[in-house]
Amino acid sequence: MTIDLDKIPKARRLKLIALGEQFGSQDTLDQANQTLAAYEKHGAQVKTSGFGSKHASGLADARDGLLSAGVGREAAKGKKKVTGEAYVKAYSQATTARLSARAVLAGVKEDLEASEEPAIAEALATVTAALRQTRSAAKKAEPLAQQLALLVDTLKHLEVAAVAAEQGGPEALSDLQASIPTLRKADQEDVGVRGTPVETETLDLLDGIIVELVRRARRAALAASKRLGNPAMAEAFKLDKLYRSKGAAAVEDEGNEDEEAEEVKGNEGRG
Repeated sequence: MTIDLDKIPKARRLKLIALGEQFGSQDTLDQANQTLAAYEKHGAQVKTSGFGSKHASGLADARDGLLSAGVGREAAKGKKKVTGEAYVKAYSQATTARLSARAVLAGVKEDLEASEEPAIAEALATVTAALRQTRSAAKKAEPLAQQLALLVDTLKHLEVAAVAAEQGGPEALSDLQASIPTLRKADQEDVGVRGTPVETETLDLLDGIIVELVRRARRAALAASKRLGNPAMAEAFKLDKLYRSKGAAAVEDEGNEDEEAEEVKGNEGRG
């Protein structure tokens, strides 16, 4: 691996680590291989849309770093892989529960705002605060569990529970209460087998580099495919390996790639 991880500026390093923590290394490895294969075929086209040879080289270096760390070896596919999948599943279920609860509370908020009852002001303030504090899904297990706990408390509020009773409140509450211990348990098991903090941070950093670069390649491919009228190019750079372990709700708040994600949905929905 020629990439020098120690020379990455601290702020950028932390950003990439936070990004990489959200993905399993097996998924990022497989996505890197798929994207690099697509680049071998379409590199001349995507280089004029923001993904050039230096980006492909950086992606290959990060991929090789994962390989050097043992990701992808049969011997390394035991407990770590299973536990990682359990964590991703628990995180996905938790974000789905969060999404459903917020949908219920958004409806409750509208109902409370339309009410003329003088006693609902405190309930309305409680719901408004909960929606504001859970606006973006936390990227780590414990902060996400705390968000879910806040939503639980809000749905248990006497006035809120009464309004939510006929619009999914009890179901949302049940899903939240089931998701919290499952998420915390999966997180503890995942941390227990991931290796030393230094090893874990390195893997997360490499994962983050790969995620950033494959997304960049995907954006470039979408632009180039439209410009050239070649939808097969966009298909070659799809991110199905990266997101295969994550449910739809888990990528609800991915951030900067929102516009690209909508483009992907539109293109793949027409495919």
